Amino acid sequence: GTLLTFFLVGCTVGGLIGGYLGDRIAHKRIIIIALALAIFPTVYFYLHPGTEPLSLIALFLTGALLLAPQPSSLVWAQRAMPGSEGMASGMMLGFSFGLGSLGTAITAALGDQIGLTPALLISSLTLPLAAICTVFAPFPQKK
Repeated sequence: GTLLTFFLVGCTVGGLIGGYLGDRIAHKRIIIIALALAIFPTVYFYLHPGTEPLSLIALFLTGALLLAPQPSSLVWAQRAMPGSEGMASGMMLGFSFGLGSLGTAITAALGDQIGLTPALLISSLTLPLAAICTVFAPFPQKK
């Protein structure tokens, strides 16, 4: 329960700060920076799980950095579908949860084969990959 609480509070803080900074700096920049930085606390926690203070800080930062891009990704989708902002938001959230579920199943299957820690570390490679893809993806400008 303690670990889940740290992670979820981090997610909440990250979503709030990510949305705020996205409006003030740039949505695409927030997505790239958060995804690129998330690899460090995520990998640290996978290698040092537990309730030690540094592990708890890493878990909190993992949640914060993983959810910081969420508001900006919704803005991205809404700008890509002007006039259908509700549909864009629903599609993004559904797509996110759907891919997350698929990723969970793949990680679980891989964990059964090679162990949970190596499987989680491999799944962390999606973070820099997503950041690189975001760099090259066009961000629709406000109309």
